[in-house]
Amino acid sequence: MASTNCMQQRCLSMNRLKRIPFKSVSGFFGRFFRKQDGVVSIEAIMVFPLLFWSMWTSYTYFDGYRQSARNLKAAYAIADILSREKSTVTAQYVTTMYDLQKFMIADRSAVSMRISFIRYDKPDDRHYVLWSCVRGDSFEKWNNGTIDQIWDRIPVMADNASMIVVETKDHYKRPFKIGFGDNDFAIDKFIFTQPRGYHNINVSGDC
Repeated sequence: MASTNCMQQRCLSMNRLKRIPFKSVSGFFGRFFRKQDGVVSIEAIMVFPLLFWSMWTSYTYFDGYRQSARNLKAAYAIADILSREKSTVTAQYVTTMYDLQKFMIADRSAVSMRISFIRYDKPDDRHYVLWSCVRGDSFEKWNNGTIDQIWDRIPVMADNASMIVVETKDHYKRPFKIGFGDNDFAIDKFIFTQPRGYHNINVSGDC
């Protein structure tokens, strides 16, 4: 009988010992979450880096989308101007379009532009390059042997239809390093439109 009571007391003591750490830990966290006092300097050290990182990240993303929108507007503007052209396109004309692109993008990074005028031949089921002009260092002129590289990006065209293709590239650099993603990358735009004034737009010499 005495040994049975001893065993019960020992088991009870062990159960109490098992419950004491859990109660202590839960009580500590409970008091911690209920506390409303603190040290401002320590909280500032913990919060300010996250606050500044959030501000830098938000600005970086906003600036990236803004720069992408500028590139898109510049490409559309060049395509629209060319689609209304009735005169012969010269090298100076293309250079002026390139200057317009740089002005609209308003970025100090390197920009490039490629303007091409193509025609679709249904019996051959392929595109032919009537002329292609390049400004900047990122592009090479399209020709009849290479134009098929963008076959899947050109819309469906009627037989003997013509198309203006404007491609731009802007090497963008983030204003801040935010810890993930590429800090330097290219913003590419691909715009196509049909001539509005004349079916054919001629180019003078080597543009």
